[in-house]
Amino acid sequence: MPFFSIIIPTYNRATLIGKAITSVLQQTFIDFELLIVDDGSTDDTKNSIATYADERVKYVYQPNSERGKARNNGVKQAIGDYVFFLDSDDIIYPNHLEHAFEQIKKFNSPAFFHSRYEEVIGTQKKQVSQLNSTKIKSKITRQNVFACQFFLKREVALKFPFSENRNLKIGEDWEVILKIAQRFDLNISNKVTSAIVHHSERSMELASAATILESRDILINNLKKDQAISAAIYGNVFAEFTTLAGLSAAIANEKGKAFKLWRKGVVKRPRLLFTRRTLAILKKIIFNGKS
Repeated sequence: MPFFSIIIPTYNRATLIGKAITSVLQQTFIDFELLIVDDGSTDDTKNSIATYADERVKYVYQPNSERGKARNNGVKQAIGDYVFFLDSDDIIYPNHLEHAFEQIKKFNSPAFFHSRYEEVIGTQKKQVSQLNSTKIKSKITRQNVFACQFFLKREVALKFPFSENRNLKIGEDWEVILKIAQRFDLNISNKVTSAIVHHSERSMELASAATILESRDILINNLKKDQAISAAIYGNVFAEFTTLAGLSAAIANEKGKAFKLWRKGVVKRPRLLFTRRTLAILKKIIFNGKS
């Protein structure tokens, strides 16, 4: 039985998924399985995956149901001790699993582990902020600093599945982390072992203000069903998503809407006034587009 199960949900990413698969197969730690859950692709995804002649690669097809169900399906079929979620347009570096294995042993087989990632934008690499292990539980209540780049014990992943609401386009990973953070330690490493790759087709790049706001309301409603989640966390989620929607509106040159959304978010959480997002929104409002 493998130690790790890598789960890649994918939909119509035939031209992108190859880099993700190759990055997994190039790992220095080889005790893993790779589950690729095809969420009803209509392109050449299946044939692209079939070119990888490695017995550790397993192809799973499901009718289109969105990422949450695809990840949950992967967890149900996984046989590893730990699962790791990798988006089909991202990559892990060759030492990713080896480092995770060492740290998991160091932390005495924790429920959760995250190793820091970096962002790839074109030919440039951008470092994300260092994480403070003593403040990480507080930090995660305000912002998802892990994205969907984390390891979970398989039994924990089964107990805390992703939302399968099709209208929750963003934030489904944050919901899982918030629930886990109320019950388990968040073990982290600041070693960079993976990368989030930005491109024009990425879901976050395409999300409209309306999509973000709908996801916000669904996420908050889901969290309210968990008695371990406090009202303060709902407020943080509201502020984070509302200002994010404000940025999306600003990029779309909807200046009036952008300002109103930004203001609502900052009123809810004043510290957001002093962020790069606020600066980006105000620059767009002042210098770009028509109201």
